[in-house]
Parts: sequence; C-alpha cells; structure tokens
Amino acid sequence: MQLKQSFQKYPVTCSLIALCVIYYIGTSLLFSFNMSAAQGMAAGAFNPAYVRYGHQYYRLLTANFVHFGIMHLAVNCYSLYNMGTFIERLLSRKDYLIILLVSALATTGLPYLLYLMNGYGVSSVSGGISGVIFGLIGVVGALYKLYPHIFRDVAKALAINVAMMLAISFLVPSISLSGHVSGLIGGFLSAYVIIRFTHFQN
Repeated sequence: MQLKQSFQKYPVTCSLIALCVIYYIGTSLLFSFNMSAAQGMAAGAFNPAYVRYGHQYYRLLTANFVHFGIMHLAVNCYSLYNMGTFIERLLSRKDYLIILLVSALATTGLPYLLYLMNGYGVSSVSGGISGVIFGLIGVVGALYKLYPHIFRDVAKALAINVAMMLAISFLVPSISLSGHVSGLIGGFLSAYVIIRFTHFQN
C-alpha cells in the first residue's frame, strides 16, 4: 500500500528506481550479482574508448543503470528516493525529467569530453545512478542561488554531506569522481536555466 502511494505521489522518481532495480536483476541473471569490470562493460557500463572507437554512444545513458552489486544499488536507490522525491515535489514533471536526462548525460558526457581532450579515464569502467543523484544536489544549489532566503537551510544541510561524498569519491578509486562532479554540474546548470526562465519566474 505504501509503495503504491509513493508511486502515485512521485511517479518519475519511483519509475527511475524501478528501472535501476529491473536493470540490476537482468544483469545479475546474465552475469552475476557482483559484476566484474568486463561484465559491467558487457552490461552497458561507460568507458570513453568504447564510445569513441566502437561508436557505442548508448553507453552514455545505459551506464547510469549499471550497478556493481546489491549494496551499490541499494545505497543509490535510497539516496535517489530521498533526493528525488524532494525535487519532484518542487518541479513540474516535464522540468524534472529534463533535469534527470541532462544529469544522466552529463555524468558520462563530460568525462567523455575530458577523454577526447587529454585521454583522461581511458582505462576506467563506471556505472551507477549516483551521478544523477549529484545532479539533484545541483538542483538544490541552483535553487539556493536563485532563492537563498527560501533554500538556505536545505543547502546548508546538504553542504556537509556533499563535501563528504566528494571526499569519498576522491579517496576510493572505484568511485567515479569525474562522474559525480559532472552530474552535479549538469543538474545545476539545467535546473538554473529552467528555474530562472520558466518554473519560478516572478
């Protein structure tokens, strides 16, 4: 009953979580519950060289749904629910979907541009919806930038958590720092443009 109510109130966030879970079940049945890097690549994870030389541009999107283990999936889905339901309450469904898409593509797209410029991340294999979660954090940053008197407390509460998450991303080699930062940038910029010129325009 509670699951049904959550889906009715937050259809976009719950649908995105469902896609992550379904994708994980599918890849687990095909490969394993804790995929190796090679299995992750077969499942659609991101590597810039595969995108460039194999023209496998679908990886820019599918990588967001590839999770390397149940804990990876659980932590991301929990964070996505907490952040996503908050943002979904504030924005129209159309605006929210645009921001999610931009954040997802920025998560892999900006690291891909870095690779094209200087070969960065040539041997990296990455996946997960965490870049989109950082994109939603970027939305809060955009809201604070435009309406500091309303969103100051929310931004302050998130600031410490964001700093810790970025520090962990930097210290743990298996976590994509560039993907997290890129998702944050994508979410901030897309939300700023949308909110500034449409949704919250005075």
